[in-house]
Amino acid sequence: MIDKILGFIEQAGNELIKTRKEKGLYIDFKDKSPVGMVTEADFNISFMFKEFVENNFSYLSYFIVDEESIANYKGDIFDEIEKNEYVFVIDPLDGTLQYAQDIPIYGISVGVFKNKKPYVGALYIPKQNDLVYSNEDKEAFWVKNAFTLNEHKIKLQKEYKTTSMLIVDLQQHFELDKSKNVKKFLFVDYMASVFSNVLIASGRVRSGMFKDWLWDVGGAWPIFSALGYKIFDFKNNKYLRQLNREDFTPKLKFKYAHIIGSEKEVKYLKNIIIKDKELD
Repeated sequence: MIDKILGFIEQAGNELIKTRKEKGLYIDFKDKSPVGMVTEADFNISFMFKEFVENNFSYLSYFIVDEESIANYKGDIFDEIEKNEYVFVIDPLDGTLQYAQDIPIYGISVGVFKNKKPYVGALYIPKQNDLVYSNEDKEAFWVKNAFTLNEHKIKLQKEYKTTSMLIVDLQQHFELDKSKNVKKFLFVDYMASVFSNVLIASGRVRSGMFKDWLWDVGGAWPIFSALGYKIFDFKNNKYLRQLNREDFTPKLKFKYAHIIGSEKEVKYLKNIIIKDKELD
C-alpha cells in the first residue's frame, strides 16, 4: 500500500509545483481569515486522490477524510470511520498561505488508519524534495532529495535522541511556566503542520504543541507511532492511540491541544505547561 501512496504523493507534489509555476492561482477563502485560504490546487489534488483510491483500493471497505470536502459532509463522519476498516486521511495542500506566497514549506499529507489505528503514512514537502514515511512493517524513513537521482534514504530510529534546540509551538495553545528553564529551547511557529511534523519525525525539531484537525496530523500519526512518539492530550492527561469519537469535534478538529514527541519530550513539556488555553 505505501509504495502506491508514495507514487501518488510524488505525482501530487509535481502537480502543486506545476500549478504554482504555470497557471497562477485561483484563490478563495473558507472564512475571512488568511488561514482559511484555498486554491485551485487544493481541489485538484483532492480530486486526484479520490480517483487514486478508487483505482487502487476499491476492494477495501474505506472512507476518505479530505480537508476540502469534509466541511460539506452531511452525515455523521465518525459513523463512517467506525464502520469502515480503512480510513484514508489527506491534506492535499497544507500551508496554502505559504503556497500562495511561494514560500517553500507547504506540503502534502496522506495517512491510512486500519480499524481506527494508525497504519501507514507519508508527508512530503515538494519544493524541498523532503519526504518522511512509514510502511506496513512499522518502519519509518526520511528521504532527502526524494524522487530525484540524488535520493538518499535514511531509516529513522525509534525514539531517536535529537540534539535540536527547537520546539514547535503552533499558534501558542498552551500557557507555559517561564520559570522552568524554558530558555533552554527556542519555541517556533512555522504556521504549517505538515512541515513541522516532517521536522519532528526527522529529528530536526525536538517536539511540538498543536491543536490540529485530523488531516493536519493524519499522515504523521502512523509515522510517529512507528517511531514510538506519542500524541498526548494535556487537558485529559491521556495518550491518543487511535481515532476515538470523544477526542474530536463533529468536523474532526481535536477537542483539546496536544503534545507530540518522545515520552521524554512529552514529560518535559507536561512539566512546563500551566494550562491549555482552550483556544479555537
